[in-house]
Amino acid sequence: MAGLRRGREEVLRQATARTAPHELPLISGCGTWSRSLCAVASGLSRNSALLPLRGIGLAIQPAGNRQHTRASRSMTQPQLSFDGDPNGLAYQRWREQFCRQVANVDFVPVGEGRVHRTISPAVLPRLRLSASFGTPMSFVSLGTNDELVITMSPNSALSGAMGKRPLEIAAGDITIGDPSIKGACITQTAHGNFQTALLPRKALLRACPNAEDMIAQSISGANPISSMFLRYYDLAHAYADKLGPAELDAVSQHLFDLAVLMIGARGDVAEEARMRGLAAARLETLKSDILAQLDDPALSLTVLSAAHRVSPRTIQLLFEQAGITYSGFVLEQRLLRAERLLRNPNLRTRKIIEIAHLAGFHDVSYFHRAFRRRFGRTPDDVRKLSNEPN
Repeated sequence: MAGLRRGREEVLRQATARTAPHELPLISGCGTWSRSLCAVASGLSRNSALLPLRGIGLAIQPAGNRQHTRASRSMTQPQLSFDGDPNGLAYQRWREQFCRQVANVDFVPVGEGRVHRTISPAVLPRLRLSASFGTPMSFVSLGTNDELVITMSPNSALSGAMGKRPLEIAAGDITIGDPSIKGACITQTAHGNFQTALLPRKALLRACPNAEDMIAQSISGANPISSMFLRYYDLAHAYADKLGPAELDAVSQHLFDLAVLMIGARGDVAEEARMRGLAAARLETLKSDILAQLDDPALSLTVLSAAHRVSPRTIQLLFEQAGITYSGFVLEQRLLRAERLLRNPNLRTRKIIEIAHLAGFHDVSYFHRAFRRRFGRTPDDVRKLSNEPN
């Protein structure tokens, strides 16, 4: 899993370098999400020590162990998690000080017993993501937010109402909520994850005029565009703290493009989103899968095209449009992995042929030639240099 996480991080960074900040015509404005939570999340997203990854939901370290960010020094740090009795003063204090005053949402426990909830925000330039995990909970809007919210849970059904519109969403599917409606409610009915993406209403309606018609409606999480959105959401949320400003701008645009395609954009807007966001997201998922399978001798265009339900030529074109080739990308990543393994002091007793296999090379002669051509040294030279004292 660690290798997959590193691979996804490399993939997202490489991809976002292709979209410049000025290529963001679809999204504008900061929205009305709480400034307090924006500031806190921005600070947290820049400090990965505060947000250890644990699947989709991220656990927040106890306040006493946190490093202070610029945001936390200028304000009282909200408590982003709770674990305890919902009938006590501690829960009522958290519910008032964080849920209502900062998040502008009331958290109403469902059922009896202990309440557990961890929340981790990730603030992109124009989108705000929040992944939480915990016991069943109703999220009730206070009516102070004019954005629209894409909501999903991979392992719990969602129920509730957006005004007069009833809401019943199966686990794994997606819906749109309207937090401007006071009392609008979405209930996570089972223990699990609850994910949201807040998008500026005006920008979304410009790109997708039917967006408000989809409020409280079910969007299948299994269709290709939705699946791409969910995968890119996870990548963006997990690695937002490791990307620079230009890269975050690009991630915002790609995620927005996927959102409008998923909701049902038409015409020129849809075509632009397909050319930009969909192509970028598809390329990143391909790269992510490649990096996860680098050591597999069965990795091939044929295998990838079957897994992603596209033709081998489509995969080649996606890489070529990014200025690289499929085979060139695979070779470069395998060589970089081999170089890292050779420098790893814990692997110094492993033979060069074993390192080659771990990096996905099964023709050792070819590995030696390609390695020397790429790094100007033999694999043995790199290992010896890495073992020499500075």
